[in-house]
Amino acid sequence: MNALRMTALVASVFCLAILVTPAVASGPVMSPAVAPSSDSPGITAMGIGVAQASADPLSIGQTLYISVQSTTNLAGIQGAADQMLAKLDAIKSALVKAGVPADGIRMTGFNVNPMYGPSMGAPSPIVDKNQTPQPVSAVSLNGSLSADVASIQLLVTAMNAATEAGASTVNANAGKGGSPYGTVQPSAADLAKATSAAIGNARTNAEAMASASGRKLGGIRSISSTQPPMMACCPPNTGWTVQVTVTFDIAQ
Repeated sequence: MNALRMTALVASVFCLAILVTPAVASGPVMSPAVAPSSDSPGITAMGIGVAQASADPLSIGQTLYISVQSTTNLAGIQGAADQMLAKLDAIKSALVKAGVPADGIRMTGFNVNPMYGPSMGAPSPIVDKNQTPQPVSAVSLNGSLSADVASIQLLVTAMNAATEAGASTVNANAGKGGSPYGTVQPSAADLAKATSAAIGNARTNAEAMASASGRKLGGIRSISSTQPPMMACCPPNTGWTVQVTVTFDIAQ
């Protein structure tokens, strides 16, 4: 009899625990389907936006590349190096006087290369292993600057200023910061507009895919860009191109 009573008591407690448990839980019970999962279906599309360049072609920034060369014997290396540095400083001052911002002028290289042979001729890059190496008879020095020039209107003035100050060679390139079109990006505001346009373009492309598959597009799950803004070379796409890849959720 005692065994039966004990069994009945355990069964009663077990049933009571089952009845009480839902009442003890606090807050709403969330369904896993409410929060989108990274494994749930999605649509990925690419979009492109353009930060337009200035309408005035003469206002496009330029990069000026300036080089100074000299040749000297072994005894005159220090003196030639000092003279070259002084000449580069003089060129920088001349550029600033011509209207080029000082913070846009950079030292890009200073090289000293040996020249072989009995005279100060051209360097011989290939040496026959079976021959006695020729002695170094002279050295060639090369120093270089780059300068960001605000517009083509200022370009000729800057080139003349550098040449008159002692530059050996002067070359220009469209764009600021490097070839072929530079690496200095547009302003943050212009990039934001271009990025917004790229996201809108991606959504348009994704909506077309969703409609074709009988689905509706949801919110943005992720967005990325695999390359920096690139300057387009030719009209009608003159400006900086921004490319994004966007993954959208499928509307539930």
